[in-house]
Amino acid sequence: MSVRRINPWWVVAAAAVILAYNMGIRLTTSLLIPDINQDLGISQTDLAFGFAMQNLLWGAVSPVAGLMAERFGTVRVLLAGLILYGSGLIVSALSDSNTGFFIGNAVLLGVGVGASTFPIVLAAVGKRFPEQKRTLALGVASAGGSLGQFGYAWALGQINPVAGWSDTLMIFAGTTLVAAGLVWLMADEQKQQDENTAAGKRALFDWQAIGDAFKVRDYQLLNIGFFVCGFHIAFISVHMAGFVSFCGLPSTVASNSIALIGLVNVAGSILSGWAGDRWHKPWLLTLVYGTRTVLIIMLMVLPKTYETFYLFSAVMGMLWLSTVPLTSGCVAHLFGTKNLASLFGIVMFSHQIGAFFGSWWGGLLFDWYGDYSMALSVSAGLGLLAAMVHLPMTPARFRAMKASA
Repeated sequence: MSVRRINPWWVVAAAAVILAYNMGIRLTTSLLIPDINQDLGISQTDLAFGFAMQNLLWGAVSPVAGLMAERFGTVRVLLAGLILYGSGLIVSALSDSNTGFFIGNAVLLGVGVGASTFPIVLAAVGKRFPEQKRTLALGVASAGGSLGQFGYAWALGQINPVAGWSDTLMIFAGTTLVAAGLVWLMADEQKQQDENTAAGKRALFDWQAIGDAFKVRDYQLLNIGFFVCGFHIAFISVHMAGFVSFCGLPSTVASNSIALIGLVNVAGSILSGWAGDRWHKPWLLTLVYGTRTVLIIMLMVLPKTYETFYLFSAVMGMLWLSTVPLTSGCVAHLFGTKNLASLFGIVMFSHQIGAFFGSWWGGLLFDWYGDYSMALSVSAGLGLLAAMVHLPMTPARFRAMKASA
């Protein structure tokens, strides 16, 4: 079947499944930290640092993978990323030391995630839709990541108590085959020979496009906002199990909470994509980050009960990945879709720098203060900052930017 004749919504469906794999595993395996800590004797701080490095590494790889996808084709980069991702899961599962687990979980998995994540997948989706429908398509594809988070968290809760953390990772590694089987649907629309000819004439790094983007204030502000998004997601996903345990609640509350966030965000991502095609995307981002701030403050002051965690997760689920279609849609609006994989990849790197600190600092602040109150305070303050930085991106500025593009 010719790639040109594929209905673009099939591309969205394939993107959703690939992101379900990509996001679902990496956002749920941190729930295994208590078991890995007990089995391998790796400290909580070392494990948190390993997950932090995973986040930082895949953020660093993401823009490079985006540039390579623009030059060598989406399919090749995605397949390489998925192979490394699955290999990282296998190495982690077979490890019996801190070094082995770090190589599998932080290095191999980090690179694999970076080469198969949002910028590459969403760029393939964005190129197939006109601007008036693009953000909705990006939202539906992003919802796949949330559905994967729900599915893998639920599966982990069922498999881990019976099979243990190592076999759980091995089973998850087997699902790599499903994602890899759908990669061909993400092939670029132009003929391969035209792509190769263009690649031979084009440098790997389009420094002119990158430099021009960083001269735009709105692009700089989007990077700041996405830094905060990464901090929030990594802090919550990595430290949910520890926070729940610290509050004296059973571990099922943590896995149920992560699953609930993912399930609700299926609707949240689609809704944000739908809204982004109708209203000003930066101000919708202000609403998302402002609501996150209020929610984190509520978690700090309310009694730590089942109901509190599930209420927090249900509302946070509406906001979890809702930033992705809105932020990627802003980048596409400002600069078009030609360099979307690399330019959004750079924004994603900012996201993952935030994720590094959200994961690592969450553990450090807990060790220093003996509870999570300081880490939650920092998260709330950053949420307020992110809400404010999107306010200067007015509709008039966006219209002027598009006119000059």
